[in-house]
Amino acid sequence: MKALMRLFVSIALLAGILAGCAETPKPNNGSAANSTAPAKEGSATPEKAAQETGKWPRTYVDALGREIVLEKKPEKVALLFFRNFEHLFLLDESPAAATDLNVLKEWESLAPYKDKPIVDIGSMTSPNLDKLLEISPDLIIMVSGRYGSYGDKLEKIAPVVTVDSNENNWQGALREYGKIFGKEQKAEDEITRIQTLIADSKEQLKKFSDKTFGVIMLGDKQFWGFTTQFVFNKESGLALNPPSKYVAMSTKGEQISLEGLAAMNPDYMFVADIGGSSKKLQGYLKNLENDSAWNSLQAIKNGHMYALDSSIAAGGPLGIELGVKTIVKHILAK
Repeated sequence: MKALMRLFVSIALLAGILAGCAETPKPNNGSAANSTAPAKEGSATPEKAAQETGKWPRTYVDALGREIVLEKKPEKVALLFFRNFEHLFLLDESPAAATDLNVLKEWESLAPYKDKPIVDIGSMTSPNLDKLLEISPDLIIMVSGRYGSYGDKLEKIAPVVTVDSNENNWQGALREYGKIFGKEQKAEDEITRIQTLIADSKEQLKKFSDKTFGVIMLGDKQFWGFTTQFVFNKESGLALNPPSKYVAMSTKGEQISLEGLAAMNPDYMFVADIGGSSKKLQGYLKNLENDSAWNSLQAIKNGHMYALDSSIAAGGPLGIELGVKTIVKHILAK
């Protein structure tokens, strides 16, 4: 779980996913085998027409501006970006191979899909290319920030599509996958469903407008205040109020001290393990049971501290859906 924890810490610091992801490499000219070429101005028209009719082949312009010709609907996909499992599953698609499969076991949002037959090809930082070659996928999907590291090697195996990290834009990411798999309408339907859930939940929680809330990710003697958009955003989220001394809402989140958390002193507090393990979270909470600063928190004294699935830090649609339902259930139960 140490590797996964490093991934989440990187998210918290707005450095992208792991070191090096923030740098955007220059688009690759591709190869004939991969049917890729630099994007041309005005090329969106045939792509849009293909999307509207749901026909193949179609041309997809990826995050690096490259045109990838998809001759048919991808059926054997290798996913090299752990944060996008949710988007594929929500579109009723499952990768044939993927990196970072441990999140399938750790995230409750992905529990219904943990037994999917997916070949483990290692980590996003160093995928097993030999195993990937054996699998022979018809499409490889990777995050654009990693293309410069090994994207040229992937191109020799199968066509490669790059996607953005899409910080706080799960709708945009889902729409892009809708284009890749020819499921634009399915993507829109799921976006509408989840946005409706958030809006309805926001209405139910209006009666708590005089209360404050904190989202705290815990590690080994570490505390991170998160500005989770679906919790705090006034327009697109639940519009819950952070404490007056909360971390800067202009950031993804910040590391804080226990004393700093005590100064924030939220009325309600939701906690999750920054490393993605519910078992470790229980251990962290156990270690805090006799801590006077922790026990001085209003949320602890009033029994208003609840666990959230760590998938909320990744900002995917299934994690958000589960997070909203969990928050509503606990708050309205009191």
